[in-house]
Formats: sequence, structure tokens, C-alpha cells
Amino acid sequence: MNQNPKRHENLININWNKTKVINSIESIFKDTQKNFHTIEKQTMYFGKAGALFGLLKISKFLNRPLSLDSKNIISEVHKAYLENPDTENVVPSLYLGEVGILLVEYLVNPSEDLEEEIFQLVQSNIENPTLEALWAAPGTMIAANWFYNKTKKHEWKELFVDNAEYLIKKLKEEREEDLIWQQDLYGKKVRYVGAGHGYFGNMFGILKNIELLKSDDKEYVLSHIKMVLDKLAIEKDGTVNWAPVYPKNPEIKPLTQWCHGAPGIVNSLKLYPKHDPVVEDLLVKAGELIWKAGPLTKGIGICHGTDGNGFSFLQLYKRTGNGMWLERARMFAMHCLSQRKNEYTLFTGDIGLALYLIACVEETDNFSFLDDF
Repeated sequence: MNQNPKRHENLININWNKTKVINSIESIFKDTQKNFHTIEKQTMYFGKAGALFGLLKISKFLNRPLSLDSKNIISEVHKAYLENPDTENVVPSLYLGEVGILLVEYLVNPSEDLEEEIFQLVQSNIENPTLEALWAAPGTMIAANWFYNKTKKHEWKELFVDNAEYLIKKLKEEREEDLIWQQDLYGKKVRYVGAGHGYFGNMFGILKNIELLKSDDKEYVLSHIKMVLDKLAIEKDGTVNWAPVYPKNPEIKPLTQWCHGAPGIVNSLKLYPKHDPVVEDLLVKAGELIWKAGPLTKGIGICHGTDGNGFSFLQLYKRTGNGMWLERARMFAMHCLSQRKNEYTLFTGDIGLALYLIACVEETDNFSFLDDF
């Protein structure tokens, strides 16, 4: 079985309705501002920083000003995080720490001092032993790439390359039979495969600007991705999924969501060069799995919900040029309208949904936040 049917439900067959979708985006925009003070945490993943980031994007889409004072809010968010971090300790982390918060602060109130602070945090996180995107270098190196693309400063280029070279070095240190990085996470050592904690999430960070790497490293990364994608693929009835961990553990059932499984792997390979027949075939079969599995019963949430899965269809639409994938993305979007949570976070709530709906309207394949930096 390539997915766990208990986690999915039948798709509500409702025709795409742009007016209804935009009304939903407007409702989320209004409700989030009204209830912003009720968000308990501070960081990008499930806190105020992520909500504010989403509101800024929605504001631009709707061409409506925020009623909130962005500069003051993000400054207070950072202070609150330092006093009472979302996790036990203050950490750099793109998703759950300072780097993500300070990126939003830089968007609304840029300064050289803030740029330097982010630089130091990203640099300090290179050898984080968790070796995955949520906490470690594969996440924070995305900030280094964004600043390099924005400023073209040599130091940002070198910082991105330092991150990538460290990850490649650690991968090469693994035994051949171990295949992928081992995460040292939450007191356990395990080899995760997917986007949330594992191999493909790490490769997403490297692919952000693989052209900056030495030719040997670039060739190694691309060939390794193709090998792992193919070797770990579980094919059945024209569909493909990947187990959450390697080696496969029969006690851990397959998942079909962004953090673990096919959707996140499709998204993680957005920047993998096109036209390799093996890779393209596997990604299309992964899309078929996501479609046949259907919406997630747990509702929306781009990390582990229906809208997160829908982003995969948008990626495949842009990758293949086949309008079927856009149609499927929009059908998932219409289903999502019935799954709103009235929670106002980026990766686990309605803000992420609004950004998915915007992507469906604009026919873009930007996965919220990660493809914005």
C-alpha cells in the first residue's frame, strides 16, 4: 500500500470558483488581523512571525493595507521569543528560531546591523548535529542564499557554499549502505527521507543555488539525488511514494504529506534540472499517488494537510506544462475551503491555506515561505 487510506477522505467535487476563493482569502486576511493577538507562539512555523509574513503577502495580493503595525509587531515578536522561546532554548533555526523571525523583520525594517546578525546566526548553525532542515543548516542556509541573491555580496556566497560543502562532506562520510544522512533528533538517531526532517529537505537547501558549488560537488549532488529517488521509490499501480525512514520500518506506515512522503519530495525537487527521464517519471507518478490518495482527513496545514499536498500539483504543472495538474490543484483548493481551522499560522493553519489559494489563482508554484527566500 502506497498510502494510509485512514488519513485521507474523498474529494468534494466542486468546480473552481475564483470569486469564492478570493472571498476566502479576504476572510482569512481579516480574521487573522482581528485574532493576531491570540497566536501564542512567535516563530515562522506556528507563530506570529509566520502569520505576519503571510499577511504581508496577502496584503500585496489583495492590494489592501494591513491594520497592524508590522515594524512594531515583529520587533516585539523577536523580544518575546528571546524571553520565552517556542522551544526550550533560543536557537538559530529557520522554522522554529531566530533566523526565520529576523528574516521577516528584515523584510519590514531592513538594516545592515540586522543583516549582520542574521549572518552570524546562519554561520553558527552550519555544524548543527540534527542535520535536517527544521533546526539545522539545510534550513538556515536558505537565508544565506536569499541575501546573496539580493546583495551579490561575496560573504553571503561563501556562507551558502560553506553550508553546502559541510552537508556534502557529512553525506560522503556515511557508509555506502546507509545511503543518506542520519538525523540526531529529539534524542533519537534515525535516517529520515522526506522534506520535513530528512534527505530531500536537506537537498532542497543545496539546490537553492547549486550553481555556486564546484562542478564535482554539483555533479555528486545531482547524481546522488537521482540514485536515492529511484532506489527508495515504492512503485505500485502507476504511483510512487517513499517511506518516512530508511531502511523502511514496517511499524511506520507510509504518509502522503509535505513533511513525510511524496508531496514534500516533489516540492523539494522543484529546482532539480528538468528532462531526466527517470526523475520526471518518478515525480509524475508521485503526483498520481497524491491525487489518488485524496485530501487529508486532518484538514489544512501546508506541513501535513490538504493544501500542502496541493502545492505538489502546482509544481508539476510548472514542471510539465500539463494543465491537468493545475486543474487538480484547484480542485484540492476548493476542497480546502471546507477545511479551514480558524487557526492563524503559516505551516499549520489558515495563513498557509490563503497562500496556497493565491498560488492557485496566480498559477504559480511557490511553496509558501520556502520558495519566497
